Amino acid sequence: MKAIKYLMSAIVFIFLTSATKPNTKSIGEDNELADRIRMSFRGGNPRMLASCLNQQIELVIDSEKIDFQKISSQQAEQIFKIFFQKNPPLAFQYVYQGASNADLRYSVGTYRSRNKDFLVYILVKRADANKYVIDTIQFREG
Repeated sequence: MKAIKYLMSAIVFIFLTSATKPNTKSIGEDNELADRIRMSFRGGNPRMLASCLNQQIELVIDSEKIDFQKISSQQAEQIFKIFFQKNPPLAFQYVYQGASNADLRYSVGTYRSRNKDFLVYILVKRADANKYVIDTIQFREG
């Protein structure tokens, strides 16, 4: 039942943000950011992941009962450090990516650890003319 709830959340998330425009890029098309995010998850590197964050982000880790609407990137880095220690990485891959406009990109990925598997929802916003940063990141146990 729990897995169905999270699958439905993912479908609703994708549906609500899928009004794409032809000239938008997904996270995966911004190779530098996508690669840094992927490498940080695969290596369990909280510092590298924090370097991709906005100054304030929304962070949800349902298995840890963490739900912050706004948290600083420094605080998020400390939470990621503990998360990666508790859930050492085995694999990370993107399963869906898209964009709803030129300033907003999103992806859904799977994070496999030795202990649990997670669906990871990442919302990226334009910080300035040429830079995108993670604005929201959610880990849902799957």
